Amino acid sequence: MSALAHALHDRGVRVTGSDVIESDQVQRLRALGITVHLGHNAANVDGAQLVTHTSAIRRDNCEWEAAAQLGIPVIHRSELLAAFLQGKRAVAVAGTHGKTTTTAMLTTILIDAGMDPTVFLGGISLDLGDNYRLGGSDLVVFEADESDASFRRYRNCWQIVTNVDQDHLDKHANLDNIKQMFAEFMSTGNPEGFLVYGSDIEGLSDMAQCFPGPTRSFGIDDPNAYYRADEIRCTEDFRCLAQIHVGGRRAGTLSLQQPGHHNICNALAAVGMAHSMGVAVEEAVQSLERFTGTERRFQLLYHRDGLRIYDDYAHHPTEVKAALRGARDLLPNARLTVVFQPHLPSRTRLLLDDFATAFGLADTVIINSIYAAREEPIPGFSAETLVERIRSVDADKPVLYFENQDELLEHVWANLADQELVMVMGAGDIYRVGHTIANRLAQEDG
Repeated sequence: MSALAHALHDRGVRVTGSDVIESDQVQRLRALGITVHLGHNAANVDGAQLVTHTSAIRRDNCEWEAAAQLGIPVIHRSELLAAFLQGKRAVAVAGTHGKTTTTAMLTTILIDAGMDPTVFLGGISLDLGDNYRLGGSDLVVFEADESDASFRRYRNCWQIVTNVDQDHLDKHANLDNIKQMFAEFMSTGNPEGFLVYGSDIEGLSDMAQCFPGPTRSFGIDDPNAYYRADEIRCTEDFRCLAQIHVGGRRAGTLSLQQPGHHNICNALAAVGMAHSMGVAVEEAVQSLERFTGTERRFQLLYHRDGLRIYDDYAHHPTEVKAALRGARDLLPNARLTVVFQPHLPSRTRLLLDDFATAFGLADTVIINSIYAAREEPIPGFSAETLVERIRSVDADKPVLYFENQDELLEHVWANLADQELVMVMGAGDIYRVGHTIANRLAQEDG
């Protein structure tokens, strides 16, 4: 939503907004001169000609009600974004995992190639320092959110589909429904463009046949993937290397600052789309060598000798496993401590068994209370349920629970070791733990 606010502001539209908490994004918008109210109030819509909202806002919200009474149109954010895409060459980046990093990688490649795209991101690109970029061409690259199925509004786009996994089961019920939703999305693509998709994912190659134009696959495990990576390894200077093959021919060495097989896949998707748009593979790979990442996606906050503090947005079992595998690739012998804040009661309960086995590579697991976000608590269910389930899977693994985040922070601080990798994970406010510890360590260093 903040990227759309920025885009409207760039076009001379008077923009105001409201949010329930203070955040870096709120501060960024205010720095642009955009008024952002804390809390919702009917008076906030006075003078507006259009009100737009995310799926987190319910119909009984006081601002929505006030707009309806005043006859002000109310539309979903996806409708507003779709309006921005009219008459543009658009590239939609979709998938259950990896959208933000893939979009940011593709952005870096296209900028280096002189294609000057406008960009809408779901997170902050460290290369851009923002989640929005106004370009000078008719090319728009954007992240297409599947959580509420609204990405089906984005029609006639070139498409990336990174993967398809079970998530948002409170809305979509099961994986079959999610696959059907993605198939419908693919069917709306641009017949003169390309679909680049992850063929390591079971069933995705069949779903890709719904796309009305040509398709190209990418993967690590699929030997027939058009864009494929192998010989993956991490170096002593903490880079992740892989050999890239295109159409069965070796095309060079990929060198990333971001570890993990999942980031290799993200890079393959970005390289594949850029190549399909006319960028040489060698140029795309070279751009990614300098790609610095995105906020909260395996973001290094602090390092000193063997001690490293990372912040990661992982809030799904698949993402947790991928991030921990990347951490082990980096420092296989370090003590790996995971600080995890479950996100949404419904997700935690519906994926409980998957979460219970997701922390297998960690030496110590520290769980914070569930970040409820838009949901209400589920009676009789809490993060302690997850703690008990993890312990039942691995009785020897230290698993700690702190309901209070400040107490959790002080425990981590008091128990830091010289040879340790701390991964702070979650989509809520748990990032404060990692940033606070990193700031304290930096102050100690002087």
